[in-house]
Parts: sequence; structure tokens; C-alpha cells
Amino acid sequence: MGSAPGDQVGRIIEAWRRERPDVDVSSIGIITPVVRLAALVTDHRAHVLAGHGLEQSHLDVLAALRRSGAPFRLTAGELSRRCRVTAGATTQRVQAMEALGFVERVREEPDRRTVHVQLTPEGLARLDGIFADVIAGDESLLSGLEPRQRAALEELLRAWLDALEPGPGHGAADVTKV
Repeated sequence: MGSAPGDQVGRIIEAWRRERPDVDVSSIGIITPVVRLAALVTDHRAHVLAGHGLEQSHLDVLAALRRSGAPFRLTAGELSRRCRVTAGATTQRVQAMEALGFVERVREEPDRRTVHVQLTPEGLARLDGIFADVIAGDESLLSGLEPRQRAALEELLRAWLDALEPGPGHGAADVTKV
């Protein structure tokens, strides 16, 4: 497989094939673009979110709460599971979102032992605007793909992810990344 002009990944593969002909380096043709795309998407999202004074980790929490439906609240344990982070990380994120007025902690009556994290009305309104900006930014990254290419890419990425991630019953339900 020859590389086209400007095809950095193709040149990397060719160099490795030359230097290590004993190793099948074909995975580089998939993994390297995925890694580079992940960095581009992460940087782009960070820029969009920074305009709102947020980070991706904050959006993960807020999105999990928003997707939970009214009254837009979850226990801290459920938030940790959905965001795939430790309880300590969840506490830090929730504290940051409380300081910004996005969320509040609500104790469940009558025994008040169960604590929920809930979007505030202001947080809900602000999040909906932020979410629209994030999705517009994501769309701008995909603008160079035709609808059939997007559909094929989505199908392939979902199949790959399904093959690598544990299925339902293993804690993978409704995890977030928006």
C-alpha cells in the first residue's frame, strides 16, 4: 500500500514496514488516525467549553444529570458509575459545579441519608445553551464527511467499541461523554 502526498500515516506505515518487515504494522493505519482524531476532538471541545468556563469533566457530570430526565438528579454513586470515575473525582466535580451554581445536593426525605446531585434551574438553562455550542462544534469537525461516510464511520466505530467495552450488566450502561 503506497501513501498519497500528505499522507503522514501512510509514510509512518511504510517506514515501519521498511525497518521492521517482520512485524505486521497494519494496525497503525487505524490506531494512529484514531489517536490523532481524539486529540483534535479533545482540543476542540476544550476550546468550546473554556468559553463557558467549563472542562470536559464538568460536562460529563452535567450531561449525565440532564440525560437522567426530570428532576435531573442522580446519587453521587450513580454519577461516578455513569462518568466512569472514582467517588473522589465525582466529589471534586460536583463541588466545582456547585460553586458555579449548576448543581445542588439534595437530601432524600425522610431519613436524609441518601444525597442526590441535582441540576439547578439556572444550571439546566445554562447547560442547554452550552450543549448546543458543543454539538455545533462537533458538527463543524464532521463537516468534511458526506452523510453516507458519517453513517459508515458511526457503524464501524460502534461495532469496534462494542467489541472492546463490557456490555450491559457490567457497569457500561449510560456512561457519558456527552
